[in-house]
Amino acid sequence: MLGSTLCVRAQMDPRNVTLHWQISDEYNATDNLDLILTIKNMGSDVFDLGDFDLWFTSIYPIIEQQDKLYTITDNGGNLFCVRFNGDLVIQPRDSISLRYTSQFPIFNTSIMPNGFYFQDREVPSLFFPVELDGSPIVVTADAQNTFWAELYDKNETRQSSSRQKLVLPTPASLDLKKGELVLSGDVSYQIDEAFDEFGKDIEEFASLFEGLSFTPSRDSPQLSIIAARSYPREAYGLVIDENGIKIKASTTTGVFYALQTLRSVLETDMLSANEVAFPFLTIEDAPRFKYRGLMIDIARNFQSKNTIIKYLDIMSRYKLNTFHFHFSDDEGWRIAMPSLPELTEIGANRTPLFAEQSGIQPVYGSGGYATSGDFLSRADFVEILKYAKNHHITIVPEIETPGHGRAAIKAMEVRYQRYLAQGDTVEAKKYLLNDFADTSVYTSAQYWHDNVMNPALPSVYTFLATVIDDFKAMYSDAGLELKKISLGGDEVPTGVWEGSPQVRALMDRTGMTSVNEVWPYYVQQIHKICAQRGIVQAGWEEIGMVNKGAGMDVNGEFTSLAMQLDVWNNLIGGGNEDLAYRLANAGYNTVFISASNNYFDMAWNSNFVEPGLKWATYADIYQSYLFMPENFFANIDLTVKGAKFEKSYFKDKVRLNEKGRAHLIGIKGGLWAETVVDEKRLDYMVFPRFFSLAERAWSPRKDYENDGPFDREAFNKDYSELINTIGQKELPKIASKVKFRLPAVGVRERNGELYANTEYPGFAIHYTVDGSMPSRTSPVYREGIRVEKGHSYSFATITDDGRSGTVSTIQK
Repeated sequence: MLGSTLCVRAQMDPRNVTLHWQISDEYNATDNLDLILTIKNMGSDVFDLGDFDLWFTSIYPIIEQQDKLYTITDNGGNLFCVRFNGDLVIQPRDSISLRYTSQFPIFNTSIMPNGFYFQDREVPSLFFPVELDGSPIVVTADAQNTFWAELYDKNETRQSSSRQKLVLPTPASLDLKKGELVLSGDVSYQIDEAFDEFGKDIEEFASLFEGLSFTPSRDSPQLSIIAARSYPREAYGLVIDENGIKIKASTTTGVFYALQTLRSVLETDMLSANEVAFPFLTIEDAPRFKYRGLMIDIARNFQSKNTIIKYLDIMSRYKLNTFHFHFSDDEGWRIAMPSLPELTEIGANRTPLFAEQSGIQPVYGSGGYATSGDFLSRADFVEILKYAKNHHITIVPEIETPGHGRAAIKAMEVRYQRYLAQGDTVEAKKYLLNDFADTSVYTSAQYWHDNVMNPALPSVYTFLATVIDDFKAMYSDAGLELKKISLGGDEVPTGVWEGSPQVRALMDRTGMTSVNEVWPYYVQQIHKICAQRGIVQAGWEEIGMVNKGAGMDVNGEFTSLAMQLDVWNNLIGGGNEDLAYRLANAGYNTVFISASNNYFDMAWNSNFVEPGLKWATYADIYQSYLFMPENFFANIDLTVKGAKFEKSYFKDKVRLNEKGRAHLIGIKGGLWAETVVDEKRLDYMVFPRFFSLAERAWSPRKDYENDGPFDREAFNKDYSELINTIGQKELPKIASKVKFRLPAVGVRERNGELYANTEYPGFAIHYTVDGSMPSRTSPVYREGIRVEKGHSYSFATITDDGRSGTVSTIQK
């Protein structure tokens, strides 16, 4: 209907419009950042551009400009609008090119503009999305050949062993013995009466085996689960010998992890066999950290209930126990709150009609597509809670405050206007989050200028208390108690609140002399809300910090409060590499979420086709596994920009002391979703890097993590075993559900022949010699390939179902 209406008015069919993006001929990634956007009319009718505005988003901001044919304006939050002169038309089969300038160099596909849509200037309800065809930035053949050769060398150096780990994550103690236990047919089991409620876990475990059936029996059971109070809560003992399998633990959680270890021992094909062989072994196991987490952002781009449940399942297999649920941010509020339906009605609806207050503005590629249903209902969230509970995972929701709060702010503005229109001023102001008289000027990290809640408004605290109470009720419905909630606290921009009359009045009432004092005031107020409800307050590092005039530093006055700090800022060369240790040493319970290693939205490497951002690092599995939670500085040689460090750089950095070790309660990985537009991309970014996180979180501290010269050889040996296990054993286990990243192929010429290897093993390399893209029918690489001048050689890993990894092309 939209298309046909548009055709009548504009005498064109939107399907006949194409957009093409490319760098300009003068672009050099330094002092010329000019880009070209070409609009082509493929139809037979004249396209009257003057009737429309063209909207799009760009993660990197572009410079506003006024041309004689068009004007480009910045609408905040990286949403840009091209307004064409009224008499501008495109004739059939003709095109027009727009030149505009980025503020930063374009380094990969994720930085290309997206979310394009045309919108009728007179009838805004008429809009249509247009897909973009983009030309990648192509490097020279020599540069490309060098890149793949260097990758080959890395792969060769890092894969020094063919050994695999028997269990992932590695147990604290494993004694592998000669012999194996073969189970077939009907397998008898016995569960200690203390674990009566554990039956569902056994049923789930039994369902993995197609050729076996499991039956309870007290007569010489082949699988015995024994209560042993001496084991810590998540610890277990496991013995496999000729008498069967014996598991000892003090809790169902310990038993559950023992079953995951049994699952880890097996190869994928053994699950479908009629006989299943377990090696004789003895394991005594307990986690290195009590907090082992994963944070996923569904606010920037939404992920469904089923996707979240899929990730919870995989987390539990690899013994991660905490899901940090980042559901709200500037760009979306994704869980329905019964008390405040506007939060999802408005905050989950990104729409071109944002000016009419029917939703919030498009961002991160949402463009002209409806997103009004992109949230979890109350029932959805309760189901997720129940699934997490059954898989021994705690879910910690994060309400982003006071910064990153734009979706909530705009939703409560709409609520305010609705009640004001009814003449109910009291109800209108009840949950208002911003001061309309505030003239503060600021820019957030994501280029918003109106995304911070106002701590001087009592309604802000009423809002937070109401949302927390809604969460408490949902947890109760799931048979759980809400014990911890994150209230965000990160990246409050410089300049906020300085022009707010409400904040000035608060400062006058309380005797504050600087707007910097408003921050600790806010932290205390939100902590009271949590404490009154018996809830532990979590948040980003800033809630344990204060600015006394020289920038943010550790706030020693709040260490007695029951708070958990999630510390991400350890950018190498940024000066805060020791921040997690300073906060832990001060007495804050600290979770280290290292942006330099475990931010899974970071690009894998500098190849243009690799998606993701790079502001923190490039992070392949090697970089992720280099993370040493208790000795972060030991193996760092380069800054994030590749510059060499002076040996003395880390000399004065704070190390973790004994008090700090007691307060470093865990680690986690995280994924921000600015560039993650769907589940497929989510899988690509998280896996296989996820496995390095799981190994570090659970397994004992390695010898090479200790103080002293870093033993790179020992690390590489351990890393080699890890990726052998990941590529050949673990990825096949999740292949039916997860579209993980396939390894790229390193290629180097030696003595007139091309040699190839993969970033991690377990995948066949296919190649072509005529410049075409490799497919499943292309030859499989087995030995060096003779090079001929003028030929183009392409290599890629390809799975049995036809999925292809990055194509490595060598031109001669």
